[in-house]
Amino acid sequence: MTTIVHWGKYYPPEIGGIESVTESLARGAADAGAAVTVVCFGKSKSPNEDCLDGVRVLRAPIFTSKASQPLGWRYLRWALREGRMAHVVHMHAPNMLAALAGLLLGRQPKLVVHWHSDVVNKGWIGRILQPLQSAVLRRADRIVCTSQIYANASLPLRPFISKVTVVPIGVAAAAEPLNETESEGLPAALRERLSGRRLVLAVGRLVPYKGFHVLVEAAGQLTPDAVVVIVGTGPLQGDLQRRIDAAGITHKVVLAGRQSNEVLRQLFKQAVLFCLPSVERSEAFGVVLIEAMSHGLPVVATQIPGSGVSWVNAHRVSGLNVPVGDAPALAAACNEILTSDSLRAAFSQAARERFEIEFTEQVSTDRILKVYRSLLNDSF
Repeated sequence: MTTIVHWGKYYPPEIGGIESVTESLARGAADAGAAVTVVCFGKSKSPNEDCLDGVRVLRAPIFTSKASQPLGWRYLRWALREGRMAHVVHMHAPNMLAALAGLLLGRQPKLVVHWHSDVVNKGWIGRILQPLQSAVLRRADRIVCTSQIYANASLPLRPFISKVTVVPIGVAAAAEPLNETESEGLPAALRERLSGRRLVLAVGRLVPYKGFHVLVEAAGQLTPDAVVVIVGTGPLQGDLQRRIDAAGITHKVVLAGRQSNEVLRQLFKQAVLFCLPSVERSEAFGVVLIEAMSHGLPVVATQIPGSGVSWVNAHRVSGLNVPVGDAPALAAACNEILTSDSLRAAFSQAARERFEIEFTEQVSTDRILKVYRSLLNDSF
């Protein structure tokens, strides 16, 4: 039996983009008949082992954490122990301890480095990680990147571009909300705010690179019946609310905070379009874009240089892309979709079709399994 070991920072039920990708690929390999183990950190102070959907999950306690990098020696020991017994080690980067483990791994197992993003604005952690990353990329048998645009723009990947295979992220197809009535099941306060309005939906952490301040500025220029709902929490919540209050657009923007999966599905179902206003290359792919596309939502996103976002949302196919940080252009693109039923219907159909072709969980898993088989000479 083929043995696959994933090295990640965290694993569900911890929430995050890399975590969901790790879960999807680990479960897919297990369903294909592999023995799959995930080595990750857990929030408990004690080590933990469990089994989720056929995947063995080892959660090491965190000794300390610096610049979003959890640290702990047990993680390193487990990563090496499990990795040395594997046929393939699938390392999710950036992750400083996993990079160190990759250098200590030896030549026996095949090493796949899944390059989710470059390291940006991480201070001394970034400076330490840079030579580690270069060394582990040199050791890697294959490097997986989520889009060709991102791979081409990545300075750390440039010397190793011949090893890169592009595998876009995939997500499960949208499930229908449990409540069939359009707004039934939403919190009462939110349902009241949306009554009779057309919903422009945005989802993400309230952090600078997400660009929600640009969307707030654009909201005042949207059609009178439009309302922007931003789902998510984060350190900029207070600042965004002050901007909304100062602009006098409390009737146009709702900071909805964290919502359950069921409420989020209801919002996706009720939305007229989805908006991703991100302003930095830290938005490497935009997993939430393909979640929106799975619901057949037209997308308005930004043309971030060197990011895969503008490839995921094909311009004038699944939606519209606008310059970064340009609130009038963002508003104009949203209004173009809001005011044209035919354009919205065309984008909606194309978004769902593009999702089915490029971004389903099964398509992504099949592509990763193909990478494994190529490294193992089709023995898997």
